[in-house]
Amino acid sequence: MSTMTCEKSVTPVTTAGTSNKNRTEVYVSDAEISRRVLAIRSGWSISERVRRRRDANERFLDLMVALSAGDAA
Repeated sequence: MSTMTCEKSVTPVTTAGTSNKNRTEVYVSDAEISRRVLAIRSGWSISERVRRRRDANERFLDLMVALSAGDAA
């Protein structure tokens, strides 16, 4: 299970090697990101939530295997 924290401050965004002349950076707070994620998730059905949780667990296990394989090498 993952946990989420909401910070009142805005996380700065840095871009390397890009020209900022025609670019406007939009800074989104952690609270706004959390609000958007919750709004998206609220539209999911129970079966979709279960499927997404299983997919996330499989990806996490694959990551752990890949990381532990790197330690063994």
